Amino acid sequence: MPATLEKQTHITAVDFFAAKLSFEATPYGLKNAENKDQYFLLDVRNAEAFAQERIPGATNIPLADLVEKLGSLPKDKTIVTYCWHHDCAAAPKAALELAQRGYKVQDLCGGIKAWKEAGYEVLGKK
Repeated sequence: MPATLEKQTHITAVDFFAAKLSFEATPYGLKNAENKDQYFLLDVRNAEAFAQERIPGATNIPLADLVEKLGSLPKDKTIVTYCWHHDCAAAPKAALELAQRGYKVQDLCGGIKAWKEAGYEVLGKK
């Protein structure tokens, strides 16, 4: 690890990976969760992408509209954010915004791409 990065890092690797496991959902874990009713799936992609394909049960609020629509989100569920794929930063940005406002959050690791690669159903225009 570069010395400058090491100086800027205030958490240990143990803390980082423990947090990562706590705040990232996997497609398999989400699909097979016993308590599915405790999750609220939030697609933060644009409306066109959501109409094209989405995970069943997801609600669409594009990242740019998130702050103005906070009132429509449940405080009593874990909000699982997702976007396109692993390299998309929209879902982690949404999760951070929500966490800063007191919501329980997780980010779906790999986004809708990982969901589809796992062979799980998507809805929308084909």
